[in-house]
Amino acid sequence: MPRVIASLRAVTAIARVTFSEILRDRVLYGALIISGSLLILGALVSGLSFIRPERILLDFGIFGLAFSGAFLAILAGAVVIAREFDRRTIFMALARPISRLEFIAGKYAGVASMVLLNSAVLSLGFVLVMRLLPEGGALLGFTFFQALGLLAVQALLLAALALFFASFSTPSLSIVMALGLYLIGVNVSQVQLLAARQGAGAFRFLLDALATVLPNFEHFNLGLKVSYGIAVPASFVLTAIAYAGVWIMVLLGLAGVFLERKES
Repeated sequence: MPRVIASLRAVTAIARVTFSEILRDRVLYGALIISGSLLILGALVSGLSFIRPERILLDFGIFGLAFSGAFLAILAGAVVIAREFDRRTIFMALARPISRLEFIAGKYAGVASMVLLNSAVLSLGFVLVMRLLPEGGALLGFTFFQALGLLAVQALLLAALALFFASFSTPSLSIVMALGLYLIGVNVSQVQLLAARQGAGAFRFLLDALATVLPNFEHFNLGLKVSYGIAVPASFVLTAIAYAGVWIMVLLGLAGVFLERKES
């Protein structure tokens, strides 16, 4: 028990410092500006439409939350470890009785806290803007809030993915690789469709392997179900959360292993 308490304290301390560093870097403000700009653009475009303008704003808002969450998670997750190496502070941190996994967990907790703060602020602003439209409040059903929650979970998974790449690569390459896997992950169904059209062969095997092995971010996209308020089973949401949780634990565990090799 004392060891567990000491571990939690170490992770919390690292998370607090990481959160403060990201806040000072103004990464959060960039994500807020991007999402806010998309919301304003959506409001302007919806004002030009006489047919269900609230649906246009809803689609723009969902896209804005997904984009800003991915932007913040990938950018913040890719730089937090490199910053420690550049400042040589990682060697002081790991000289203490802190394991590599605890260090990674603390860094991830700091990034995740910022991601959740970003999601909360933007979601609140999105809801308020939707309330301003005459029929906007009618779209704020249970499915809408399920979609917001899944977008936050998606951003948490992206943060772990970026942190994993950062444990053995440079920030720029980490951003490129995390972004590449994200773009593949949100189009897994299209990859599978392309594979089905290839017939037998090595290219089909490669596409099937990509669709199976890589993270599937389509689990966190409710698509038209949000626009039309179609009920989503709780089992679907819980399965998506569990899916993300398993991936996050695997990625953070591997990041701890790679960090030890990078440090040496």
